[in-house]
Amino acid sequence: MNDTDFLHLLMRHQDGTLTPDELAAFETAMRDDPAKRQLFAETQLRSMALHDRFRQEAFQSGCGFSRTSERKRFTWITRPITAMAAGLVIGLFSASIVWAISSPKATTERLFSLLNGSFDENRLERGFPHQLGFWSGDEAAIRDDQLCFIAPSSDSGDPTGRAISCDVFQLVDLRPLRHALSPEGDSVLELSADFRDGRAANTKPSVSFFGQLYLFSGDPASLHQKWPQSIPEALASGSAQVTTLGSDAKGVRTLNAKCLIPAQADFAVIQISARPNLRPAKLDQLSADNVKLTLKNQPTLPVRIVQR
Repeated sequence: MNDTDFLHLLMRHQDGTLTPDELAAFETAMRDDPAKRQLFAETQLRSMALHDRFRQEAFQSGCGFSRTSERKRFTWITRPITAMAAGLVIGLFSASIVWAISSPKATTERLFSLLNGSFDENRLERGFPHQLGFWSGDEAAIRDDQLCFIAPSSDSGDPTGRAISCDVFQLVDLRPLRHALSPEGDSVLELSADFRDGRAANTKPSVSFFGQLYLFSGDPASLHQKWPQSIPEALASGSAQVTTLGSDAKGVRTLNAKCLIPAQADFAVIQISARPNLRPAKLDQLSADNVKLTLKNQPTLPVRIVQR
């Protein structure tokens, strides 16, 4: 499409008279040709300048509504202004659409480096994990492809600490993901998990479920030696929680916790927990399932500074 044809479409675009096929051709031309986008921007600026000049001349000439001739003159001069203003708004809106089409897109990728997130395998160890890829933690059990919370335990790295929640962990290696991290934007790690409170409705005490992730650098095999004191050393972290009083209309509660991934992050600690909010209390019919990790790359959007 040459510039003459493009300008013809642009003028009709400002008037809002393009057919769907012409509009598609117009947007394709701007998407594929930087010179057309530049021409579009220059034309909008000229329209805006003319709009402002016509507006000033109309008021400086003393146009009013007291006489019929002046009323006709005022109407004649403002109609093109209205059309140009509308065209400018439509043009800028269309420019935003074309910019969005040509900009980098966000991506979402399910990660399978978190193992046994559906609890199909009946492997569950006790204590904070010493190696990657296995669920381990407080007293819990895998039943009917679900993780069932049983009882809180104190952490081996803090034996004098209070056991207030039943926590289960998995260490996940993040180093293979470095090639997939966004070089020009933000990379976000998102943890999602389904929690179910199978008790009768309005059963007390209330229970809080947690989904948490912590990102660290270094050797994951040594983290158990100082957990949970090492939490402040995390490069990034995210948390989500929900409180329940037995079964209700909402049924399964899905939690989503997310955090930015620093380039130096080597591994993640995934933690899912159930905590009775009045102790001592039994953790009965409380379970988790469908634990997933997702990598989301979000490109940095350009920022336009407008001075008014």
